Amino acid sequence: MRFLPRRYLEEFFLYSSQFVLFYIIILFSSPSIIRPGGLALLSLAGFLLLQIGLLARFGHRPPARFLFSFMTPFGYSAMQALSGPILTLDMASFFLWITAFYLGGIQALALLFRRKWPKRIAEIFLSLGTVFTFIFFYFYLDLRLSSTKAYEAGDLGYTALMQALALENFLPAFSTFARSTGHIFLMFGSLMFGLFQVSDKIKQISLKARLDAVYAIIEPPTPDTELKKALHRSETKDVAILYADLWNFTPLAEKEGPASTIGLLNRYYALWDLVVRRNHGIIDQFVGDTVIAVFGLMGNEDYCNEAVDCAHDFLKEFVYLQEDLAEHRLPLIKHIGIGVHAGKVAAGELNLASGASRVAVVGEAVNMAARLDSLCREFKQDLLVSSAAYKMISLERQSVFQHMGEVLFRGKTQPQAVYGKK
Repeated sequence: MRFLPRRYLEEFFLYSSQFVLFYIIILFSSPSIIRPGGLALLSLAGFLLLQIGLLARFGHRPPARFLFSFMTPFGYSAMQALSGPILTLDMASFFLWITAFYLGGIQALALLFRRKWPKRIAEIFLSLGTVFTFIFFYFYLDLRLSSTKAYEAGDLGYTALMQALALENFLPAFSTFARSTGHIFLMFGSLMFGLFQVSDKIKQISLKARLDAVYAIIEPPTPDTELKKALHRSETKDVAILYADLWNFTPLAEKEGPASTIGLLNRYYALWDLVVRRNHGIIDQFVGDTVIAVFGLMGNEDYCNEAVDCAHDFLKEFVYLQEDLAEHRLPLIKHIGIGVHAGKVAAGELNLASGASRVAVVGEAVNMAARLDSLCREFKQDLLVSSAAYKMISLERQSVFQHMGEVLFRGKTQPQAVYGKK
């Protein structure tokens, strides 16, 4: 799965890493007498970036979510050891470890939960943890600034300054902090913000549960009544065929088992159903990991552009499908091949023995699209377009393709040009 900047930013903003950055800024702005060395501070920032990167890549797995949450506290403790002898256990070090244990543990449990109510309870505890983390770091900043000011004024010695920031001074210092009217207002506002955040998270969980229910069962494609009426008899149609399948799907399915495989396919089919409809196409059939879509059956003249747009649309959404699969702990699919070809097909309504019917297309165009799909592995492309389809799309769409070479297709006497993405 490709690394996504968006996932990295989500890790930063949604999982309280911003408070660690806030603390790093506090350290940078501290007087030199209590500020760690520049190299130690940079190493701490590096640990934070590494933690966010690892969580963005592997954080969908509960053990990784929990264990990687401790990287920044570990980096801070290592920074303290490199900076010199540790006289006392300071509040920040202790709280970074506690926050990592609390937030990492709750997040890991939230990934394990399947039902809505446990997830809602986990979100409540996560939001409360975020609120308390913000209050603590604001308190710590206020304490650090006031203690440093007293030290510079000569009211505190170095040992007393270290004792003021030590863990044993937390309760007396916080009691003094909480007696301020301004600080009470700050804590109340933070709590209200946390409650609003909980309400929003619960709504998201409920919406996601409904979407998961929709994903759970994807019915086979059935054309609407209008299309059946338009194809009341068999006829030849000029169409664009989109043929797609997943790379190395069979060994993946054998390895992961039926439950995970069906869960993957349901989401895969649902995305294809969405993008094909969005681009005015019709799903001809789903067979295993293979998707066959047809554009132009209703007589729309822009069918080649629509087929190519659909392919680009799916590839754009593909990264989000990967994230969705990771979040639901389903097998990850890394590569897909898509072939687009324009040509003539025989289209008509097939009546099955059960009494049901469906519209089907057959012909050389379908075989050509399937061959293009299989060539994607050879050309290391996720989308290949035939010469016939390339000539029919607009100049703007042609500009994103490049000539990949010529291929001799079965039944053809002359090699045909093939185009892939630049």
